[in-house]
Amino acid sequence: MQERNHMRHLRALIAVVEEGSVAHAAGRLLRTPSAVASSIRQLEASFEAALFERQSSGMAPTPFGDAAYRRALRIDAELRQACAELAPYRVSPGAPLFSMLVGERQLTALVRLREMGHMPSVAAVMGLTQPAVSALLRQAEASLALRLFRRTAKGMAVTEAGELLLFRVRRVLAELRHLEADIAQQRGEITGRVMFAALPSMRTRVLPQAIAALVERHPNVQISMVDGPFEILFAGVHSGEIDFILTGLNANYSHRDFVIRVIGSDRLVVVVRAGHPLCGRKRIEITDLVRYPWILRDRGAPTRELLNGLFHDLGLAAPHVAVQAGDLGLLRGLLSHSDMISAVSPEYLSYEIASGAVKILEVELPPTGRDIGFILRRDAQPSLLCETLMQDIEAATREKKA
Repeated sequence: MQERNHMRHLRALIAVVEEGSVAHAAGRLLRTPSAVASSIRQLEASFEAALFERQSSGMAPTPFGDAAYRRALRIDAELRQACAELAPYRVSPGAPLFSMLVGERQLTALVRLREMGHMPSVAAVMGLTQPAVSALLRQAEASLALRLFRRTAKGMAVTEAGELLLFRVRRVLAELRHLEADIAQQRGEITGRVMFAALPSMRTRVLPQAIAALVERHPNVQISMVDGPFEILFAGVHSGEIDFILTGLNANYSHRDFVIRVIGSDRLVVVVRAGHPLCGRKRIEITDLVRYPWILRDRGAPTRELLNGLFHDLGLAAPHVAVQAGDLGLLRGLLSHSDMISAVSPEYLSYEIASGAVKILEVELPPTGRDIGFILRRDAQPSLLCETLMQDIEAATREKKA
């Protein structure tokens, strides 16, 4: 894995923008003018753009320089906040990390070690040797005068202080991920990478249509969709690793440091396989539904919470969830090979419903309508690519309703 030093160079960029010259920036950073100038040149070479106009009166940032400066300030703010949060642990405030004097490889290694808890696995993923990963950890802990991980029988476990630090580090890496997209935006280009999570019901038609349209217009983009329990997804949005969640909305979400953008509405229907015992019933009561095992998303998922609330309001126990999953292939297979029941948006199984393989039960349920929309971190600064993808998804949602 090739080492990148954008962090170090962005520190120089901030100083040059704010001081107005390389010489004054060098004095502020206690570096030689040639070293500061070299940092600026390396950033310009990496971005293939002039970040400053060299004038007799000093250095003035170009639009490219302004874009990089704004993102660099966000990185600096995260690291300052990390230093403040770790003050009770007597962390060294002069540590290189807090001054943006580390490489992205070290930060990535620490985050991967938190995720995997296994140093050989981190080495394999990053294309490094295990001693190299171990050295990166030792360097970080020594410079901070802080223990970030402890060895256990099950692998490497992050310490309480390490968890605080790595939350901020994950945000820093997210800001760095958007940096090149910010520079490309100044050229009128849309590039970069978007990480998002989405409702299963949107994956059948809306998302394929929106993503295909985006990639056709901008072939150099990278779109990554992640899945997992909702609490993990919310944590990913909060840390910046996930740009947005496209989901059914709950009023509580607005109280969790998130901003909500409503783009449409949806409803739930109860579905079974063709030939299910309940299909032949002239009248189906809600109490009939709880006699069968169910397939639903994980706890905390909007569908699951909505159904639990409906049954609670009716004075009934929530149905037994035999299988907790949201994968379309698994849901389709379980419905066709068993008498299990599920509740989904009709859009999710639109092809199966149209073919007659899956039936919607005519059962009197309280209203299951809900808003659909995006959840983003309240203080996030999405890239143009992210905003464009969300616009395409909203357009595809409107077309579906038309």
